[in-house]
Amino acid sequence: MLFSQEEPADFIIADIRIEGNKRTKDYVILRELEFQEGDHISYSEEEELWVENENRLLSTSLFTHVDISREQGSQIVTIQIQENWFIYPNFIFELADRNFNVWWNEQGKALDRVNIGGRINWLNVSGHRDRLKLTAQVGYTRRIDLEYGFPYVNKAKTLGISAAVVYTENDEIGYETIGNKTVFYSGEDDRIVLRRFRVASWVNYRPKLYGNHFVKLEFHRNTIDDIVAQELNPDYFLNSVSTLRFFKLEYDFSFDKRRFTFYPEGGYSYGVSVQKEGLGIFNEYSNLLVEVRGEHYTNIKDKIIIANLVKLKTNLIRDQIGFANNTGLGYNGNLVSGYELFVVDGTDFTLTKSSVRWKMVDELLHLDGLMPLRQFKKMNIKAYLSFNMDTGYVNEPTYRETNFLNNRLLFGYGPGIDIILFNTHLFSFEYSFNHLGQSALFFSNSVSF
Repeated sequence: MLFSQEEPADFIIADIRIEGNKRTKDYVILRELEFQEGDHISYSEEEELWVENENRLLSTSLFTHVDISREQGSQIVTIQIQENWFIYPNFIFELADRNFNVWWNEQGKALDRVNIGGRINWLNVSGHRDRLKLTAQVGYTRRIDLEYGFPYVNKAKTLGISAAVVYTENDEIGYETIGNKTVFYSGEDDRIVLRRFRVASWVNYRPKLYGNHFVKLEFHRNTIDDIVAQELNPDYFLNSVSTLRFFKLEYDFSFDKRRFTFYPEGGYSYGVSVQKEGLGIFNEYSNLLVEVRGEHYTNIKDKIIIANLVKLKTNLIRDQIGFANNTGLGYNGNLVSGYELFVVDGTDFTLTKSSVRWKMVDELLHLDGLMPLRQFKKMNIKAYLSFNMDTGYVNEPTYRETNFLNNRLLFGYGPGIDIILFNTHLFSFEYSFNHLGQSALFFSNSVSF
């Protein structure tokens, strides 16, 4: 009698070998993987697993190219990486306004609304994924800041600490919102009308691969010119005060299983943030806000991505707060497409962003003869054609009489093109329509670090 032996359905990882990391420590790379030595890996799921973890490593911004492979019949997994250029001594030439479109359309492309200076962004100081950032700039906003973070301070590699100090000053201030547009004031003698100082320290705790806990303590001291506090807008800080001091305590939890977090191509994430502004020490300001967010991305045959985002924010303390702290939509990426030229201040807001994206280009270019820097000899370029549809609603019980976009449903939609270079630089072009019948081409860009 003959017996047939079935082929095994999986293999055991005997060793993980890392190649190409001249600075980054091995444990930093291994810490981000969904597999480890001794794991049983299914042959049918092997290729997808490698792709998922290539994207996880690219999402750290430490690498410009990652390839995970295993030779047939071998139990050794090889990770080949191309490290990023870690030290970015950037010359700053950036717009002071909220986005390019506001500067171009609302501020007349004025060069006095530009910041210039220098910034050192060191992504991997000692090879342990620690980061140092130093900024010194002049122009519309004079600014100096210093930040350092070390993500692995304990033996288990689950705890990280960071600290930062920031000082800025301006001789122009946005002191009020009328018609959902910011109204500015600048003194005739070019005196400083706004000073802001912040010092912060925070702790990250990431016991598992996907979940992250974040606790941050900040101290703020903000000062405005007396003419702003007493004449232009007594509610800027409330009660005509010109100086506002407060401590802020924040707790944030996030669970992130997105595929390539910089520009997600699949997976999901969710999180909650609780922020207490004013801890009773100065008795000048008190607010308690909660923000809930969720994202989901469906990848169809690696060509089409259906993206959905939901974010909700509310103030649990319902007392009136000053104009300066009453931000809603239009700030910090919380934006409804088609409303780039507007701000919608408010106590509470909801925001949904949906899009269908088609991957037109996904190429790895070899620039050996053109690029002298080793870190950029391989350039990944991706391009997506998208159709976007956003909605938003801002509830504002106090500052609403002169702002017609408050307390009503906002919706915007339109096509767009997103281009990603080196897996770290995103350039977006959107032609968006809003409910006012307005339409325009809007541009934005961002980096992953």
